[in-house]
Amino acid sequence: MSNPKRPLQYPTFRWSGRDPQGRPQSGTLQALNTDLARALLRQRGLHKVKVARLWWSTSDKVKGKELATMTRQWAAMLKAGVPLVQALGMLCRSLKNKSLVKIMQTVLSDVESGAALHLALARHPRHFSGLFVHMVQAGEAAGILDAMMERLSLALEKNEALRAKIRSALMYPTAVLLVALGILVLILMWVVPVFEEVFQSLGAELPLSTRLVVSISDAMVWGWPVGLLVMVLLLWAAQHHGPTATRMRLETARWLLHWPVLGPLMRTAVVARWSQTLSALLSAGVPLTEALGPTAQACDHPVFERVTFQLQRRVSQGSSLSEAMNQTGSFPAMIVQLCATGEETGALDSLLGRAAGLMTTELDDQVNGLTSLLEPLIIVVLGGFIGASLVAMYLPIFNLGQVF
Repeated sequence: MSNPKRPLQYPTFRWSGRDPQGRPQSGTLQALNTDLARALLRQRGLHKVKVARLWWSTSDKVKGKELATMTRQWAAMLKAGVPLVQALGMLCRSLKNKSLVKIMQTVLSDVESGAALHLALARHPRHFSGLFVHMVQAGEAAGILDAMMERLSLALEKNEALRAKIRSALMYPTAVLLVALGILVLILMWVVPVFEEVFQSLGAELPLSTRLVVSISDAMVWGWPVGLLVMVLLLWAAQHHGPTATRMRLETARWLLHWPVLGPLMRTAVVARWSQTLSALLSAGVPLTEALGPTAQACDHPVFERVTFQLQRRVSQGSSLSEAMNQTGSFPAMIVQLCATGEETGALDSLLGRAAGLMTTELDDQVNGLTSLLEPLIIVVLGGFIGASLVAMYLPIFNLGQVF
């Protein structure tokens, strides 16, 4: 197996054409430019090809849960002795997500044309990660694709369960935070200016707290174009993969890791997913230096992705994994110690799996603590801020009442 590298995020193109039998086909693919996209399609035996670049596309979105469910069904078919091509055809007929159906139809077409399964999957890096491709490749090489697909489905389900825990923990506090911030913005941009006009007509000296709230309101009223520009930049960074956008995501992720409550939660979730992915790849027989590449991609976190590629470079230079992890300072001491023990005993894959289980348990405790802490904290802080703003606006009126 070759040393895996992070797949480049090429532009997306929508294409249409005809297969060797003359049947119309269509779909999307990623390529460096239009000419390369046409060349890739001609390699698949397609002709009369039309290619158009998609500048903004969400049509090919496939959820992690859908991919995990499909992999579980796929593994069950292979375990039952269904041939690979027939299993792919059955998947195409049973899947409900149209985008996933198109992708699997392309994979089926490539496999029928003689391509190896892992190469057919590797042509869709947005949907099949390095973990998916490498475990399929290991299964094909060892002749145990059915068992490897079952391991893969288990790994995907565990990773998706970790994401679900984070989403469920943050959903309610995020909703409360958005509603409270919406009310606060409404007060500052529409209510406070009305009071400001009244205060100006009275010509009275305003208290410090009132002047502060009025200043904040003026800044929001006149500075909303800047806020809109920041939102556009964030959306641009989320959709693009150039050096500037990548650096913005990296700095944002590094900043969030230093938050008092959210930071440890995110770190625990990422390290648990990191351990699960690396354990699954090592159990599949993938060498450590090659397994670290897909593990970096599966982290789904810019900081740990970069750290894992650094680990890969140091391990390839002769360092042990535990020493390299200790030098980065990004991993808990418990994970580093378990990796050191695993390297000494030759059971690194099983100990990493155990470490993932321990981190998942710790994540459960942190999620429970976060849920019980964030809800009252948000209500008290934002409620107090809204209440203080209202009191600051009514304070001059109270003072005038005392004068008269």
